[in-house]
Amino acid sequence: LQPQPHTTIGARTLLCSAAGRMIGPPHPGVPLAYGTAGFRARADLLDSTFFRMGALAVLRSRSRGGLAVGLMVTASHNAEPDNGIKLVDPDGGMLDVSWEPHASAVANAADADLAAALDAVADAVGVVSAGGGRVPVARDT
Repeated sequence: LQPQPHTTIGARTLLCSAAGRMIGPPHPGVPLAYGTAGFRARADLLDSTFFRMGALAVLRSRSRGGLAVGLMVTASHNAEPDNGIKLVDPDGGMLDVSWEPHASAVANAADADLAAALDAVADAVGVVSAGGGRVPVARDT
């Protein structure tokens, strides 16, 4: 087999749509930042973020050779409206700190810029079009 030239994954193929449009940040101007605890915010701010982190988790999985990268809703010890989202690396640990800026950029991208933000991550980490991604989804209650 010959090595293939570097190509991005084509982020638009990762995105599903609702009523013909991408799912964007529900409250522009409310920046979200990924940190050690993942994203922490009111539930009404995180719907689109969960969708977007699913796409980012596919990229992380692909960057790790197709190993599973988990996507977790965390809320068990918080007040009902307080929620969180975490990505879990293949070793079961926290998302590598080098990916935190990628998560924040994707979460905060405008709808029109979402595909470009995902493509920028793919370019930055060297993800190529071949191969799939595995993303188990879980919640703690």
